[in-house]
Amino acid sequence: MWVILPITAWLLTGSVMDIRKRRVPIWLLLAGGIFSAATVLLQCMAGGKEFADVLQGMLPGTGLLIVAFVTKKAGYGDGIALLCLGTVLGGGRSILLFGLSLFLISIFSLTVLVTRKAGRNTGIPYFPFLTGAWLIVAASVSI
Repeated sequence: MWVILPITAWLLTGSVMDIRKRRVPIWLLLAGGIFSAATVLLQCMAGGKEFADVLQGMLPGTGLLIVAFVTKKAGYGDGIALLCLGTVLGGGRSILLFGLSLFLISIFSLTVLVTRKAGRNTGIPYFPFLTGAWLIVAASVSI
């Protein structure tokens, strides 16, 4: 439970920066990575989390980083953020988070396309949708 508030603040800060500048600063990603690593280390030492679950949680973030590298259509910061969140959430919850964020961004994309507010090649910041998915997942399960 103590993890939810700092991560939510981190995601909200990243969302504002992603919307305004279309970039998430490296220092912010580094802070999230350090917090996630410390959280996972404490959880593993307390016996509340297994290392295999941490590795499974990293899969969606790793996949997004590979997509970003290959296609240059996704941001590296988005993949790093998903990687950080996946380590804290674990396997099943990180896949739920990723799927839910993609669902939310697809609803938004469809809405702006239908209303002709944006074109097919318009870039959309991912962090706000990751934040929305985090709020839904964090509210539904205890970490």
